[in-house]
Amino acid sequence: MKPEHLTRQVCRKYAEQRRAQGARSPSWKTRKPLSNGTIIREIVTLRAALKWAVSEKWISEAPQIEAPPAPAPRERWLTRDEAKRLLAHIKAPHVHLFVLIGLYTGARTGAILELEWSRVDLATGIIHFGAGEGNKRRSIVPMVPQLRDALNAAAQIRTSDWVIEFYGKPVKSVRHAFRDAAESANLADVTPHTLRHTCATWMVMNGVPFEMVAKFLGNSVEMIERVYGHHSPDWLRQAAKALSGLDW
Repeated sequence: MKPEHLTRQVCRKYAEQRRAQGARSPSWKTRKPLSNGTIIREIVTLRAALKWAVSEKWISEAPQIEAPPAPAPRERWLTRDEAKRLLAHIKAPHVHLFVLIGLYTGARTGAILELEWSRVDLATGIIHFGAGEGNKRRSIVPMVPQLRDALNAAAQIRTSDWVIEFYGKPVKSVRHAFRDAAESANLADVTPHTLRHTCATWMVMNGVPFEMVAKFLGNSVEMIERVYGHHSPDWLRQAAKALSGLDW
């Protein structure tokens, strides 16, 4: 297909076909629906390739590429009681430690699974999560006492360089064990990434400034305001104050 044939109608048709085609499940026996997020990434890649072709003078101009609307940010987060229930239903020690790190640092799954003991300073209580891939920044965060105690205990019995290990080997995924624990605790729509949302929500609800939350999580201030701003007591008070001035 020539670039000039990439109309908005063609892009919409592509999105419909990709959504209908779906993606193979981990078992490779069935297919699951393809999200708008995946389709958007594919179309954005195409858009970047066309812009590069223009810069290389392979084509005179790039066509207008239309992507599906961005998915709404996930709102699911855990209450304190839900977090306790989740931890109570986790059987494997390495998964229990994974959840504690996720709740108390807000780190992404990949950053936690790739964390090595050389980046955990138990003396100062600081974790260096290292460099992330692409635009996913990773942070340097302090440990809360509960997490520091858990890491101290884990360090005493560690058998490898990896913080999250299973019989001396790094862990590639905790998805299945996490899902089983969530189901046992009767927690719906909970994934490992929910831990990051929970950490951010707890901080915002307790009045931590957006700038500090953003630095803690390695996100932009704008993103924190957009996704978690409605949990901020300061924002809610400002809204209530604005309404209180109305006279009838």
